[in-house]
Amino acid sequence: MITKRALLRYAAAAAVPLLARPALAAAYPDRPIRLVVPFTPGGGADTLARMVAQPMTEKLGQSIVVENRPGGGTTIGSGMIARAAPDGYSLLVGTGSLVINQFLLPNVPYDFNKDFAPIGLFARIPFVLVVNPTLPVKSVPELVAYAKQNPGKVNFASYGMGSPAHLTGELFARMAGIQIEHIAYNGTAPALVDVVAGRVGMMFSTILPAAPQIEDGRLRALAVTSDKRVPVLSSLPTMMEAGVTDFESTGWNGLLAPAGTPQPIVGRLNEELLKTLAEPKLMQELHSQGHILPKSNRPEDLRDLMKVEAAKWSKIIREAKITVD
Repeated sequence: MITKRALLRYAAAAAVPLLARPALAAAYPDRPIRLVVPFTPGGGADTLARMVAQPMTEKLGQSIVVENRPGGGTTIGSGMIARAAPDGYSLLVGTGSLVINQFLLPNVPYDFNKDFAPIGLFARIPFVLVVNPTLPVKSVPELVAYAKQNPGKVNFASYGMGSPAHLTGELFARMAGIQIEHIAYNGTAPALVDVVAGRVGMMFSTILPAAPQIEDGRLRALAVTSDKRVPVLSSLPTMMEAGVTDFESTGWNGLLAPAGTPQPIVGRLNEELLKTLAEPKLMQELHSQGHILPKSNRPEDLRDLMKVEAAKWSKIIREAKITVD
């Protein structure tokens, strides 16, 4: 029989976590925070992380130290954070590869759905479909028609096997009913070099590195892959406007913590991230690079995005029989 005294002790113990939550949020952070970027320095994810880390440092009152941990197709850095203490002092810059790798690589050292606590998105990152000007097409419908007339003769570059840009090309091929051959490069820059040189016909590139070649006519831009037009390339239609029904594909960069990180800490980080992204200077800089800020940016929004991405890209990987050793 449970006594009245025992019930009172149980109730008091159960109340402690609730009472501790405001104090936990108020005390955090009391030392520097490590932000792991699973890419080499100087790339898009690294640059974006540093753009966001500085103003967040000022808001949190503690340094956010960016630590580059490349390797294993981003699995090394991501795995480190999956195994880190869930105390809010070890965070990860996640990208689409965090989800894609689980269906692409053997022995991935994490489960994206179980081992991370999403905090929020930095930005969505559209691709722009570019072709070499010698390719006799000036629109997406013309490209589709040309590819159908020349099956297997149109090739496309990407910045890596199984990368979001590669999968976007495979998605396009399936939705448009065409055959195009993939050529993988070690990075966006060498891929663009070969498209400009005409050694490869087309590419889905992130906007920032492709913009100079588009402006000087060395590349012809046909469409963007977001669901709405991008201000920095406002004259370009979306793929859907260009006739590829329901086509949408964007990269993303987000902030994640290890699973089990207390909700008050996740909430505090999300709050400061939203304040940071609302700063006019940073907002303008992100827009100028072709990034899109999400309308809703709660932790659960990032969780939902990851689940949608998993369903979409696992299907493409399976159908295209994409493998990476």
